[in-house]
Amino acid sequence: MTVTKELRAQIRAQREPFTDVDGRLVPGSIPFLRGLIEAEKDPLDRDSLLGELSGEYLRADLYDEHLLVQRERVANHPEAAVMWLGLAHSLGMKRDRADEAKQAVAKGLEISRHTGTLIRYSLTCQAAVARQTNDPALFESSLRELIEDAENCREEDSGLDAHILIDLPIGFCPPDLEAKYRNLLEQEDRSS
Repeated sequence: MTVTKELRAQIRAQREPFTDVDGRLVPGSIPFLRGLIEAEKDPLDRDSLLGELSGEYLRADLYDEHLLVQRERVANHPEAAVMWLGLAHSLGMKRDRADEAKQAVAKGLEISRHTGTLIRYSLTCQAAVARQTNDPALFESSLRELIEDAENCREEDSGLDAHILIDLPIGFCPPDLEAKYRNLLEQEDRSS
């Protein structure tokens, strides 16, 4: 089943009332999605539904369940960089998962480099994980690589992302490096 606007509306409508699942009250959207996932045969549609389930778990502050879904998505598609990057982001939400988050983002970046796609996106995710895990050295190396990569054009990639600089702690990154990145962001804005 393809995830459509209509399906998302159904998911939202299923959130209330809460339902008992294994002795725990969860939004009704969770068993609703689980039923759709179990019935789905197409691996891509199944993964799209897992993505929706992951979001429902986060909305309900069920972090451990959210993380299990992210791990399931990686297990189903271990060759997909975006799965590893999503897992890295989820792991980065918890301080005790910092090392694993960095390993997952490194795996996503490795896959991106190997396939020649989403390299800038992966580096941006790595910078975000560095912020989540309070790792200035990783953030600095990610920003340097983003700056070096800025002139490379790829059909399957993202632009530079200003969000990684929002509320950047003082001293987290060398000021000259931050200034170079901001300059590239301005150039990108002018050329679009």
